[in-house]
Amino acid sequence: MYGLLLWSVPLGLIGGVRPDVAAGIIRAMRAYFNALPEPLYALFGTGYLGYTAARAWGKAKGVER
Repeated sequence: MYGLLLWSVPLGLIGGVRPDVAAGIIRAMRAYFNALPEPLYALFGTGYLGYTAARAWGKAKGVER
């Protein structure tokens, strides 16, 4: 997610200078994300939520700093 946010700055600059190149990059990224199966998104979301819940639990119990 952070990578996408950071990538938006140079892509915006490229789009200002070469809109056709930026459109090609966007098409390629859209095709890549559309090719990812939906269960993979669910797996990532579940893992991320589990990790953050475990971290919060550990901090509340005093196990982690």
